[in-house]
Amino acid sequence: MQTQRQYSFVASLITLGVSALLVAPPLVTAQSKTNAKGLEVYSRRTSDLSSTTGEFTPGDGVRVMVWRDISVADQGSVQNLGLNDDFIIDSRGNFVLPVIGEMRASGHTRKSLARAIEDSLRIRGIRVMSSPLIRVTILGAVNKPGSYLIEPKESLWSLIGKAGGPSSDVDVKKMYVERSGKVVINNLLESFERGHSLEQLGVRSGDQIYLPAVSRFNFRHVVDYVTLTASVVLLYFQVKDRTQ
Repeated sequence: MQTQRQYSFVASLITLGVSALLVAPPLVTAQSKTNAKGLEVYSRRTSDLSSTTGEFTPGDGVRVMVWRDISVADQGSVQNLGLNDDFIIDSRGNFVLPVIGEMRASGHTRKSLARAIEDSLRIRGIRVMSSPLIRVTILGAVNKPGSYLIEPKESLWSLIGKAGGPSSDVDVKKMYVERSGKVVINNLLESFERGHSLEQLGVRSGDQIYLPAVSRFNFRHVVDYVTLTASVVLLYFQVKDRTQ
């Protein structure tokens, strides 16, 4: 009778262990949500500093492209100037350019900022183009989750590429966009397949894009957990029998 009770006790513990394993939430999802809290706070701070007088926003970025007018005599390679790059706009609305130094971005349009850079360079035959970049956070089943600067006209696929591409366990049917802690865009798969731009999707600077992972039943993990539970219980009874 005593032995039967012991086996019933063991069976109950094993059942409890398996049930706990099956209902446990995925670790990746929980971790992604935790990381998102800090990034969301940053996004809110930068969005509060947004300029209403131009295209460039504090906390976001500016892409600068410089080239030499071929109709003008050779002025040397503009690549050596280090200007062809993406630059962060600080909380005051300024950014730092090589050769030139600190410049104002907030309050400028694309054309006016390009002209300001050309005037500051004072190099004959130099042409400049500037573009505003939005800061978007991508989290979940990607290889390099984090915050990225990207042009609004680029696609969601380009953003995922910046994040190292999707993980093997990504659930593309459940991709969504959060803004200030609320889901604002669902069902991104169709737009993703059609190559719509972030601008067309309605993604704004400060948004968080989540790529959830697929929840999978892993039988191997269940077996390992049950084996471990049974071993601990049996060891307990062996020790108990020796002490009696």
